[in-house]
Amino acid sequence: MRAGPLSNKKVVDLLNRYFVPVYTSNEDYSSKGRASKEEKAERERIFKAGYAAKKSVGTVHVYIVAPNGDLVDSMHVAEAAKPAKLIALLEKTVADLKVSGGEPVVKTHPQSERPACEADCLTLHLTARSLDGKGAWSEFPGENWIVLSPGDQQQLTGKREKAQVGDTWEIGPETSQKILTYFYPATENNDVSKNHFLNQQLGATVVSSDGKTARAKLAGNFRMEHSFYHKPDGKIAEGSVLGFIDFAPGTGRVTGFRMISDKATYAGGTFGVAVRSID
Repeated sequence: MRAGPLSNKKVVDLLNRYFVPVYTSNEDYSSKGRASKEEKAERERIFKAGYAAKKSVGTVHVYIVAPNGDLVDSMHVAEAAKPAKLIALLEKTVADLKVSGGEPVVKTHPQSERPACEADCLTLHLTARSLDGKGAWSEFPGENWIVLSPGDQQQLTGKREKAQVGDTWEIGPETSQKILTYFYPATENNDVSKNHFLNQQLGATVVSSDGKTARAKLAGNFRMEHSFYHKPDGKIAEGSVLGFIDFAPGTGRVTGFRMISDKATYAGGTFGVAVRSID
């Protein structure tokens, strides 16, 4: 939808002028999802109204609901993903309900925003995408935010009081997995708690130091089970990673972080990942 109708100017103009667009995540509405009991009940009510009216119903659908909550119409995403089909549905709704246009109810803003955290945390921004369109969604990159605590940063820097060129250390799996668990292309499954590492390793080597600041090269690899959907399917994300950290020996505070994947593969395709620290 994002790559098709939601990138179409006419669709966007119709939605902003005549509708209050809302999207939901199926994960939030599962039995253990974070949506409230009232929200889950409301979505179920809309589903039941669709069944009763013999309209198209499912979890990957567009639903149009009137201001009083009544279901007006619906369309499966397979059809709604075609801009002409969705435009026709929206224009019909506007005409049938005699809707008056207006300004957007909510000001537009980025969908992926930096999470709030303590000042001594390190915030990383990660992007990942399929490089060849095989085995994963490829229209847009996926985004994630990773927050590393002071303890995680100590693991990254090897808890070193001093840093000399040539010093090496292994980074603990608890910290490296916080980063590497997001190394997969865009799929239907974004629940990283379902990822399972078969093996992973991340090491650091100091390449420069002036006594106050140091830079260490990062290098490692990962092999991780990541199902495309939410049921186990045996698909594996694997590859090697390269990067660097800038840090202050003694304090263990990381001041800069960069990492990329190298020759990463998933489900018969290749993908790329880039991670950077945000000041």
